[in-house]
Amino acid sequence: MQPIFTGVATAMVTPFDQDQIDWPRFQNLIERQIEQGVDALLFLGTTGEMPTLSHAERHAVIDFALATVGKRVPLIFGIGGNDPTTIIDLGLYVAEQARVAGVRPAIMVSAPYYNKATPDGLYAFFQKITNTVKLPTIIYNIPGRTGVNIDPTTMAKIARLRYVAGIKEASGNLHQITQVVALCPQIAVYSGDDTLALPCYAVGCRGIISVASNLAVTPVQNIYRLYDTGHPEPALTLFQSQLPLYQSLFRMVNPIPVKAELAKLGLIKNALRLPLLPDK
Repeated sequence: MQPIFTGVATAMVTPFDQDQIDWPRFQNLIERQIEQGVDALLFLGTTGEMPTLSHAERHAVIDFALATVGKRVPLIFGIGGNDPTTIIDLGLYVAEQARVAGVRPAIMVSAPYYNKATPDGLYAFFQKITNTVKLPTIIYNIPGRTGVNIDPTTMAKIARLRYVAGIKEASGNLHQITQVVALCPQIAVYSGDDTLALPCYAVGCRGIISVASNLAVTPVQNIYRLYDTGHPEPALTLFQSQLPLYQSLFRMVNPIPVKAELAKLGLIKNALRLPLLPDK
């Protein structure tokens, strides 16, 4: 299947001002990403604090992203949760608004949190969502957030579903990621962890859905491009130079550190939704 993107997709923060979405700064962040040559943009992900956004705010972010980005770069919308009906409703909203805008985005769906589904339950969950929404779908494995790991064998089964077009692997387990790449050769697997980016490329990942690229796209992108074009040593040198930054961005729960860094750059206010608090 044709990848949704290769290279770097930025997992966008959602900027706030007095607990409201800061639309002017949001637009500036988007334009800055596109000017720096990002390969795709993800909205409503973990970094975007999606679980604390109201349904109206989620719809507003979708509308805003479609209107602001258009067809300039591929768009991905996180619609994860633990209730298939709610997820499907949001996915159908994405599909309809995108149809009106003349854009074909992708969606990203995480394993359901709290429910602790069995492997068969996970398969049925993703099957129901993808067969109903009918948009290219990235399956998001992040057991540290959801409490359930999608094992490689189950992921390989899910990857054969008609609309599944990619996998974001954020298990932090390079052995597992290697197995997923080997078992799912027909679709792109993306690193979900900046600190494992280069090792993930070495085992076959086609890019990264990055937190660090909120700050600057070029270094994150160059690591991928150097490795992808047969220059592993310069890629390693650049990766090692960036690794302290990547580690610092996960010194606390994401997106606390990256929002603090963006605020230092004057790009947003250092504001988050509870239960997260700003890093002082």
